[in-house]
Amino acid sequence: MISVHSGLVGAIGWLAKLYAGLLALSLVVFVPTLFAKIGEAVFGEPMSYVFTLGWNPPPLVDSARMIESSPLVIAHDSPRLGVVLAELQQILPGMYALAVLGLAVWALSAAHREGLFADTLPRRLGWLSGVLIAQPVWALIEAADVAFLRAHVLTGSTFGGELQAAFVDSLAWPAPAAGAGILLLRSIIIEGITMRRDLDGTV
Repeated sequence: MISVHSGLVGAIGWLAKLYAGLLALSLVVFVPTLFAKIGEAVFGEPMSYVFTLGWNPPPLVDSARMIESSPLVIAHDSPRLGVVLAELQQILPGMYALAVLGLAVWALSAAHREGLFADTLPRRLGWLSGVLIAQPVWALIEAADVAFLRAHVLTGSTFGGELQAAFVDSLAWPAPAAGAGILLLRSIIIEGITMRRDLDGTV
């Protein structure tokens, strides 16, 4: 039993180190690039931007063209904002995944270090469940990004029409469901903490 617990603690520690490494790598790679794109949009004179449109897209406007043998498109309309949004299209999904992973590791480390009925765990589970339940909000942010980009390169496309389609594609219903389940677990743990305090008070 002790060896199993030690193995779990070691696994949690390994996950925490892996997450820290992934977070550091993402900060090193993506943050400078994003700020460079923002600087280019604000202080420079961008003429075009490139983003992922997909294979075999609908007809494009005259100012846009596909890069041969790739799902990428070169666009020229609204280049200042387009440069930034094209970069965000690449990093927004990863940012959400890193946030969920980090909060999960944070909660698990508290559970193994202090036990299930420590005061720290419900608070950390609350943060995790909140982020999971809010996934549709993050999906809307991603969808607005994609909708702007697509509406500027597809013939006859509108922001509203693209937003609806992109929002449906970005939704991940298992995330809010998992968040609700974690909230239920959190309420059980809080009840257990209360019962333990009551028992300690009677001893």
